Order: sequence, then C-alpha cells, then structure tokens
Amino acid sequence: MTGHNHYPWCTCGWCVGGGNRNGGGVSAAPATKSLQPVYSDYEKRQATQTLKGYGATSYSRCFVNPNAFCPVCGQPVYFYANEHGSRVFFDELGKPWAKHPCTDNERTASVSVRTRPSSRPVAEIKEILGAEQKIEQRILPVGRKARRDSWKLAVVVEVRFADFGMEVHVEDLSSQNHQKFRFFIYCDQPLLVEGDLVSRRRETFSFLHPQSLEDTTVVNGDRLVDFEALEEDIDPSIIPGDVSELLPSERRHFGSGSGGSAKVSGTLRSVLEDFVKKGIVGAKLVSHYLNETGRVTADGSPWTPRLAFFLIALSGVSQEKPAKQKKRTARHKPQKAQKPQPHARVKKRPRLSRTQFGNSVSQSAKKTDKPRSEPAARLSTDVDDWARMLSRLGRVSRKDDDG
Repeated sequence: MTGHNHYPWCTCGWCVGGGNRNGGGVSAAPATKSLQPVYSDYEKRQATQTLKGYGATSYSRCFVNPNAFCPVCGQPVYFYANEHGSRVFFDELGKPWAKHPCTDNERTASVSVRTRPSSRPVAEIKEILGAEQKIEQRILPVGRKARRDSWKLAVVVEVRFADFGMEVHVEDLSSQNHQKFRFFIYCDQPLLVEGDLVSRRRETFSFLHPQSLEDTTVVNGDRLVDFEALEEDIDPSIIPGDVSELLPSERRHFGSGSGGSAKVSGTLRSVLEDFVKKGIVGAKLVSHYLNETGRVTADGSPWTPRLAFFLIALSGVSQEKPAKQKKRTARHKPQKAQKPQPHARVKKRPRLSRTQFGNSVSQSAKKTDKPRSEPAARLSTDVDDWARMLSRLGRVSRKDDDG
C-alpha cells in the first residue's frame, strides 16, 4: 500500500515496492528504476470516455479529425477526392494509407464531402495524448526505438514550386515541440498545398498523389519527372547563343532551390577561373575537362557543351586566355657581367745583347711618362746584377770588352 500522504508512484521505503521488512522495521532501499504512475479505475474510465468522444481510436485519429462517415457502415473515415472524380476512403492516414473496406460498394458515390482531413488543434491533441497514457492499451508506440522507427504525421506549412522543383516545409504533429522539416523534389506540377498531411519516417516522406490518390514515397532530391523525355529534342552538343535559352527543366543542373534562379557554387566558379589560367576556355573544352576531373552537375549528370555554356554565363568568369609573354631577343637581353680573364702567359723576350738592352731600356723610358712601380733608386746599376736578373728570362751572358 501507499504510505500516508504519499503518491501512488512514490518509490520510498514505506510504499509498495520501495523496501524490505527486516525484524519488524522497514529499511528503505534506493529504487533502481522509477515506477510508472498508477491510475485508478475512475481515471481510466474518464480517459476512455475522452478518447471515445474525440474518436481517437488509432494513431492518426489522435492528431487528425475524420472528415466523413462511411455510407455503408457509418464509421468515421477519411475521405479524399480529386478533380478527376476519384474518391477514396481511408481508415488510417499515413504509411501504408489503409483503405476502408467498404469503398468497393457502389453506394460510396452518394458521398459529397470535398474537404480534406485537417489536423486537430494543439490543445485537443495534448488532451488526447494525456488520456491515452492512462489506458491499459496504448495507442501510440512505446519506447524510443519504436517511436524512432514509426511513421509520424506532419502537416504542410509552406510549399514553393518553380521550374520543375517543389520545396516543402512540414511541421511534425506527433512531437511535443512540433519540429519542422524540409524536403525538395523534382516534379512537373505542385503535388502538395498548405494544410495537406504528410507521413514522415526519418528522411523519408509519404503523401497521396493529388491525381491518382496513390501513395507517393520520396526522399530529398528525388525526381518524379522524366527530364530526358522533356529534353530529347535538344542537341546537347550545340552551343546556344544566349543564357535566356536555358530551359526550366535544365535548371536542376545548377542547384536546387526556390525561386527558380540557377545557382552556381563558389567551387565551380574557382574551377573555371583555374581553367582560364591554363588556357582551357570555351564550352567544349570546359565540359570535357569538367567530366575528366570527375565533376558533375548538381543533378549528378555529366556536363555537355550546352550546359557548360550556361555555367560559364551564369558564373561570369571571363573566357579570355591570358596574354603570352614574348620571348626576349638578343638586344633586349641584359648584358652579363664579363668574367675577369686570367692573366696571359708572359711571352719570352728575345735575347738581347748588352748594347741592345741598354738602347731598349732607354727607348722605353722615353716613351712612358708614368713613374715605375718601384723607385729608380732601388734598381741596381751594376752590369752583373742586371745580367743575373735577366738570366731568369733566358740565357744572358756577359761579354767582356777585352775579350
């Protein structure tokens, strides 16, 4: 039993499951796991009546109001119809979009409901979730893994469609903080409008196609339109004359987004600038080297000369080759500093006699006005000394006047 002035889910030693009795006393033991709150039979009956009043007997009905009743069995159902006359009843919204079994009966044609199911107000959802926790048979998935792997309902809050691209913003209905998510797909027409219901599981989204009323499951970036069929009459090798010739279906190659404006990433712009420095200009060369370097369009397709032309035009990168530097001619070459030449080998002087030597010395002294490197006073005037000095250059001998 619960202790005096204690709550039913109390985990102290005086309450149920909180401790052990030893020797007439109670020793409190710390609880290893918090117990779930215990509700009385009266609270359970009240919760059951609340859910019955709202018709919240399944997952989707906790968040979305049924908009019709089956004309065969009278049960509340979700009714969808399109402008082509297709009419479908669903027992559950969201993946796998379970259809009501009475829809095969021809009497369903008498139903004239045109409005689509709408989400419940936030206050009503909170009341339903609070009542759902008190009943023994839970409706919503229990456990973190089960909630993570289950399909959750979300409502579309914004749709942007342009140039075969649809960007959708949804708000989660089954979470406390109503998280918002976004996905982008390629399609030939808007498939969703604000207020439509979408089923989400992680990064996968499921909704009913407005024309076929069949389940359409997509992930971010999926293509629901055959672009190849739209562009089969275009020759990808022909270079267009102006950027205005870019088709709406070709904008997917330059980035997805709203507004239909083609976007060129800074990475490709820097690649084109590097190509120009290397002399790679023109749509044909650019498309070739973009493919050779493993670069593809935003859609994952290879580059063609036509797409390369639009890429160059949208990036604004100039296609003028850099001016080549002229080779320097001989007259423009700067003169190199001349290396000092080694001293020429001293030629041997012819052998001179004493008289010839005296005359040559006197003649050389007359021709030069510059003083000699050594003072004249240091030179010897003795004939023997001169003979010894000149003998080093050749054979010089002294001839006496007497002999």
